[in-house]
Amino acid sequence: MRKTSLNDIAQQLGVSKTLVSLVLNGKAKEHRISDEICRKVIDLAKELNYHPNQIAKGLRTGKTNTIGLIIAEIANPFFGKLGREIEREASRHGYRIIFCSSDEKAENAKQQIEMLLQGQVDGFIISPPNGSEEPIKLLERRKIPYVLIDRYFPEIESNYVVVDNFQASYEGTEYMINNNCKRIACISINAGLVNMDSRLDGYKKALSDASCKIDEDLIKILPFSHEINDVMKAIRELTTNKKNNIDAILFTTSKVGVMGLQCLHSLNLKIPDDIAVVSFDDPDAYKISQPPITAIAQPLEEIGRQSVKVLLGAIHNKKGKMMLHQIMLKTKFVIRDSSKK
Repeated sequence: MRKTSLNDIAQQLGVSKTLVSLVLNGKAKEHRISDEICRKVIDLAKELNYHPNQIAKGLRTGKTNTIGLIIAEIANPFFGKLGREIEREASRHGYRIIFCSSDEKAENAKQQIEMLLQGQVDGFIISPPNGSEEPIKLLERRKIPYVLIDRYFPEIESNYVVVDNFQASYEGTEYMINNNCKRIACISINAGLVNMDSRLDGYKKALSDASCKIDEDLIKILPFSHEINDVMKAIRELTTNKKNNIDAILFTTSKVGVMGLQCLHSLNLKIPDDIAVVSFDDPDAYKISQPPITAIAQPLEEIGRQSVKVLLGAIHNKKGKMMLHQIMLKTKFVIRDSSKK
């Protein structure tokens, strides 16, 4: 079925195509078009189910009211929920979202940025994978508005919205120390990302400040594309070697955490009696787990709100170079039964 055009509406009403365009683009008042004509145009547009051609509109106005969102991994519940919050906030401002998932691969992110630029998005919100500095610098050179979320590149001056990963990890580790945990392991991923480095640094600093030995044997760094077998191997090494004698684990991502819980249960290790657990992020699975899992919850709604706000400010900026917005938000430490000794 052929889509309704501006010309179809104009012909049925016996007015010009230009008049119809002015009404539907909210410019009727400044061109002294009567309220009666406006009502007729709008009512007929609704009746004929008229939808504007966004690409054509973008060519005319230079704006498509579309944002390209590139997240790290769509299968990760954290990014799925964050994407939903960003989409919800963008919709409040009349913007649509085009989703892409880079699977933490720099080449994927590069191709997705190039593809979205061809589609004339007005700006980008990106969770950049390790090694994707060049496409980010390309956006900078072309003066394309963008905001980085979840992580950033310290050597690139850019807008970003992140959480205080160092402090969050410090507080989670400190809590376990204060609950009589002395041999706290950390299972993280090797992503080469500033957020993962900060989480590991926070863990080590909390141990150091409490005069606990930092034992490298208790730190397991998994490949980014880890599977449950990788997590099981790490947990076996931590729990079967008697010299390790661990009594707690900090998981630095919920993906590792969920897999880690499966492994602990399969090894018949009781939480928290045998091993206390604290994990980054707070997926629904943690709330219904037995026992419920103590979590470092990131403020997803606020990340979504702030990232859209900063991006729209850059998109609508008509004064040239804007002041950088580098926002670091606090996490919420949600205490549940998994960390109580």
